[in-house]
Amino acid sequence: MTGQQVHKLRILANWRRIVPTMVTLSALFFGFASILSTIEAMRLGAPALLARSAQYIMLALILDGLDGNVARWLKGTTEFGAELDTFVDFLAFGVAPAALLYVMLIHGPSPFWRTILPSAIVFSGALRLSRFRLKDPLRGQGGFIGLPITVNSSWIALAAFAAQIMYPEEHILVTGPVSIVFQFLILVMISLQLSNLRYPKPSNKVRFFAPAVLVVLLLWILSETYAAWIATVLVFGCLVYVLTGPMIHKRSAMRQQQHIEGK
Repeated sequence: MTGQQVHKLRILANWRRIVPTMVTLSALFFGFASILSTIEAMRLGAPALLARSAQYIMLALILDGLDGNVARWLKGTTEFGAELDTFVDFLAFGVAPAALLYVMLIHGPSPFWRTILPSAIVFSGALRLSRFRLKDPLRGQGGFIGLPITVNSSWIALAAFAAQIMYPEEHILVTGPVSIVFQFLILVMISLQLSNLRYPKPSNKVRFFAPAVLVVLLLWILSETYAAWIATVLVFGCLVYVLTGPMIHKRSAMRQQQHIEGK
């Protein structure tokens, strides 16, 4: 093999690694854009920007699921990409939803609570991701240990988006009976993030991931009213995953074991 051929192979190999990395960095960008949009909402006194913050988190979620698939399709998986993905997860699905929730809770009665709950989201996310790096070398391919950090961030973002569109002046996620359920389930989810329950990873299956991409894009394409209703349905989808995920993973693991034993 000539030196020129070796050089071309190196370029090809780098290309296979660069494309997934650019997708990961795009997820990082939208996570940071969510934080900036949240800051602007507070600075300008424009709560409508919180819906945009929520949309950015959901875009980051799709890109975060896409980068791993792209890396596998292109055979460009690297340790660098895996490490970078962890930092993206912390920013986009730990810090960004915590910042969004903090600004929402400014309209609540307790300055203490609006500091504690977002802080708990950040702490739980950091602990979850640190344990993920140490205890899950397969990075969720065989199922997550603990609830994925993306579920709680989706719960917050989708609920915030739907509430801002459907009830822009009522702050239903901050005060009143709906807010109690909403915030209580945040506590449940950040606790489950640190549990030993196993959850399936649907993003590595195209039949689940492709419809999710389409639905999230509809949040941008459709009118605000229709998008809000879709977000509401997805909120309940998050809850279903939280409740049924361990059972689904257990059944899937049993089927795989039976398949292996049957060979």
